[in-house]
Amino acid sequence: MKLVTVITYPDDAATLIETLRQSDFRSTRLDTAGGFLKRGNATVFIGVDNDQVDEVLRIIQETCKPHTVNSSSDRAARSVRTSAATVMVLNVSRFERL
Repeated sequence: MKLVTVITYPDDAATLIETLRQSDFRSTRLDTAGGFLKRGNATVFIGVDNDQVDEVLRIIQETCKPHTVNSSSDRAARSVRTSAATVMVLNVSRFERL
């Protein structure tokens, strides 16, 4: 079993969760913040069997898109192109639904 953790934009997360649901994958969303731009994010957790990881990764790639955001620092404002998502696939030693 694997835990796929996705950190992405809140708008993309809403679409991602709906697309996952339509493909019979369950997920949990947490609103988070961080990164060097200190902007809001959404973190989505998806528990899947090992053989389902590639399908979930395909859905993430098709759903989450890069964004251009404005960053202001003490020196100047600039536009920064961000990645679509940060994805981590972790081994799960035990899973129970209670």
